Amino acid sequence: MSYKTSTAVQPAPGAVTPDLQPVILHAVPAAVPATTRKARLEFLDFLRCMAAMSVLIQHACEKMFPSFAYFTTHYFQFGVFGVSLFFLCSGFVIPVSLEKTHSLRKFWINRIFRLYPLYLLSMGAAFVLILINGRQLPPVTDILANLTMLQKFLGRPPILHLYWTLSLEMAFYIMVSLVFLAGWLKKTVALAIASLAISMLIGVVGTQFFHLFTNGWGTAFYFATMFMGFLYYRRLQGKVPAALFATIVLAAIGVLCLITYFNLYGKDKPEAMGTLSFLPVTTGVAGAYLLFSLSFALRKIQYPGFLLTLGVISYSLYLVQAAVFSVIPAFRQPWLTVIVWLGAIILVSFLTYRLVEKPFMSIGKKLQGHSHQKPS
Repeated sequence: MSYKTSTAVQPAPGAVTPDLQPVILHAVPAAVPATTRKARLEFLDFLRCMAAMSVLIQHACEKMFPSFAYFTTHYFQFGVFGVSLFFLCSGFVIPVSLEKTHSLRKFWINRIFRLYPLYLLSMGAAFVLILINGRQLPPVTDILANLTMLQKFLGRPPILHLYWTLSLEMAFYIMVSLVFLAGWLKKTVALAIASLAISMLIGVVGTQFFHLFTNGWGTAFYFATMFMGFLYYRRLQGKVPAALFATIVLAAIGVLCLITYFNLYGKDKPEAMGTLSFLPVTTGVAGAYLLFSLSFALRKIQYPGFLLTLGVISYSLYLVQAAVFSVIPAFRQPWLTVIVWLGAIILVSFLTYRLVEKPFMSIGKKLQGHSHQKPS
């Protein structure tokens, strides 16, 4: 269930920029800011902040501190934790966005103007870095596949490894759109249970008995995690009884443990920094469910504004980090390196959010034909 690969589980062959990969990040799905501090659920921005910072810390520290690398390799994978937390957040807000617009056209305009401007900018920056390093640009077929954000499912390598999460996000948008067209968006409990059952069939029955889906069991569970996020929203609305809700959440953890046990236990690959090891993956994903559940239960808590702001700009943090890690070399002092990296990523992310994300979101909202902002 690797956060470093284009498959979400196993390393993808044919990575495009090998000399950039040690420092280019691979992990956080797109975060979507809420409307105003009074109108939004602050716990979501807090969780996005925690997810983004977990991934940043993972990638900044795993190369600089051997003790940190050892811990994440054997006990708890912060990147896996961050990815899972982000997918829960996406599952919480994305179906709601479509449900409240009642329009696929408005939903997709929102998504395209939310994700693509910064995505294209990050891809352009990657191309510039590739050329500066004297390497060839990827084939046109790979570039076109990446422009769809579905390169993972088209069998093409990502321009940057971090794009694998966007492939899952885009696929989830398509799934939710189909569910909406079928009139099943209200069947949240059934969707959550079905997605867990499918991930169980793929991750246990498929891999163990038929030797299929060896590169897809993690992807299946991540999709189930998104639908679990939607279940949390229905619980917020009071449409799912507490006992049933708790039972399904516990079932999700049980499915997780079974899938990781059968696919990772006794098969650890330490070279993957814990992303292909039983305990770090299991504790990372379970930890995300635990924090999300705790924050959900205590959602009326007010969080420091700075943390909420980091949550709002987490999509920029996700994409900007790749270029920053590539441009700024490591210093002899590990702590100084980490501080400079994180500081630069946050600073640049503030700028890209202001100059790229926010203006294009405004354009998208105008094209939707209304002025009020959506929950996503």
